[in-house]
Amino acid sequence: MSRTVSKTAVEAAQGDPPVPDTPTVTRYQQLAANLSKAIDEMLTAMPNFVPLHPSTKGFVRSQKSVSDDFLISVIAAVEGNPDLQALNKFNVAEARDALQFKDAFRPMADKLNAAAKDVEFSINLRRANVVGPALQMYDLTKGLARSPVGTLAAAHADNLRRDLGRTGRRRKKQAPQPVPIPPVSTPITPAGTGSTNKA
Repeated sequence: MSRTVSKTAVEAAQGDPPVPDTPTVTRYQQLAANLSKAIDEMLTAMPNFVPLHPSTKGFVRSQKSVSDDFLISVIAAVEGNPDLQALNKFNVAEARDALQFKDAFRPMADKLNAAAKDVEFSINLRRANVVGPALQMYDLTKGLARSPVGTLAAAHADNLRRDLGRTGRRRKKQAPQPVPIPPVSTPITPAGTGSTNKA
């Protein structure tokens, strides 16, 4: 059985845009990728950069309790005592380099930690700014759905209710009030009624 395809259908099929091999990259995704690449390049330029690893995390944490003042004093002691130098147990040059490394890069670490918190806040703030109007639109949609011509709005309200996932505002549970314990009263004996021992 032969199948006839109209010329219009063939032209329509040929005119359809090709399906992209990869999803479309948004402007924000491209900016984020560029910033992420710049961060990677910055960390590559940092000498002795070592990513966090569970096998060494505990060791590093356990050594943080030792103060820099103690290390400086050990450096001075080894430098001033040939007998300590002869033990060859402490590398003065390495110790000085480690302290200089910390003094130079600690401010950068603080800045990156603050920047990470600021980026997270910027993301949450942009989202928070549209949550209020979205909830207001939900209320308006529910109101329109109750009107005689609100068939389409009713369908939208159902979709919004489904995606919001709320069943209503939860009432805060009142903490149970403690039952007061009545004080234990000491019986009072009227004067003159107490027992006396007769000789």
